[in-house]
Amino acid sequence: MGSDQRPISETADLDGAGGGDDENVTAPSLPSRRSAFLRTGFIVVFLFIVFGVILPQYVDYAEVWNALAGLTLSQIALMTVIGAIAWFVAGQLFTVLIPGVSPIRGNAAYLISSGIGSSIPLGPWNLGVIWVVFRGWGVALKDATAGVALYGIINTLGRFALPLIAIIVVLASGGSGGAHDAALLLGLISVGIFFVSVGVMLVVVNSDRAADWLGRVLGRLVASILARLGRKEHPDVLGSIHRFQKDLGAVVHRRGLTGLLTSLASQGPWIVAFIVALRMTGVPADVLTSGDIVAVYALVGLITIIPIAPGGAGLPEILYIAGMTSIAGAGWESQITAGVFLFRLYAWFLPIPLAWILLKVVRRGQPMLPTGDELRGMAAASA
Repeated sequence: MGSDQRPISETADLDGAGGGDDENVTAPSLPSRRSAFLRTGFIVVFLFIVFGVILPQYVDYAEVWNALAGLTLSQIALMTVIGAIAWFVAGQLFTVLIPGVSPIRGNAAYLISSGIGSSIPLGPWNLGVIWVVFRGWGVALKDATAGVALYGIINTLGRFALPLIAIIVVLASGGSGGAHDAALLLGLISVGIFFVSVGVMLVVVNSDRAADWLGRVLGRLVASILARLGRKEHPDVLGSIHRFQKDLGAVVHRRGLTGLLTSLASQGPWIVAFIVALRMTGVPADVLTSGDIVAVYALVGLITIIPIAPGGAGLPEILYIAGMTSIAGAGWESQITAGVFLFRLYAWFLPIPLAWILLKVVRRGQPMLPTGDELRGMAAASA
């Protein structure tokens, strides 16, 4: 998605995030630094497999480069402006959820969270780091902890609504009939996933019995899979579902509706950026309508809620290219790939160096990556 916001399963373990006294709120747990750097290696390997092995089988990189090399300075400037707007709007969810956070700091927090989540995958580093940043800015322990936890939940809920937006755009843009029926079909599939997911979520939130049943079923499934992989330890799925149940209820009490609307609004600039990127690389509207593009964007957004790709890279590119090529037909692979690469430059890659630069600034005089002892010390001092 727009910045591949980390899904619920990758949010930090924020005990007591839904409420309670400060002394009952603890700092998020983080992996060791050695583990963090090893996890970064997974991204490099995964990207090599995707872009060095898989994509060259279907896309001519020379043609992709020609499409990108044809961009003018004014086009690059326009994409940069749209990308900056998308970053800013996405960061306002932090401003809504955490009292006292300014729009500029909300934007900085978004870039840090997005960049760290993309460069250090498979864990809660991004939200743990941004929790430290908020505490360093003087945000109260309870506000920082609850806000960071709810950020992950509301981001995910906002992405669940994307298929409905896609259907509206598909129909409004005339993206039906002929080859464009594929976009409408993708949108309908996404809507089906949306209603099933929301239905299960509402049942779990409103019924302890349903939450217990789902937790036991998923717990056994996860334990079975990990056992086949030779791992004896497995996560507390039931406990995670009950924490989700509690945290989702807290959304209503902590500016939840405003947060959801903000999350939905943040998708608008990214959709515009995607459409503009494809037009700049030579994909005309009669080949891929705006509805086609939004339908694929929505479906990929739902699929990538499950953190399959480390750091959120590689898999979205393949899904975007495959989905839009299936609609556009043969002969447009290179232009579509170039447009996807241009879009992902702003949605995924650029937040990474910006995140580390911002961390260097906001944590001046301290290590950029906080240690577990630092987090525990912050929580203990506040309590």
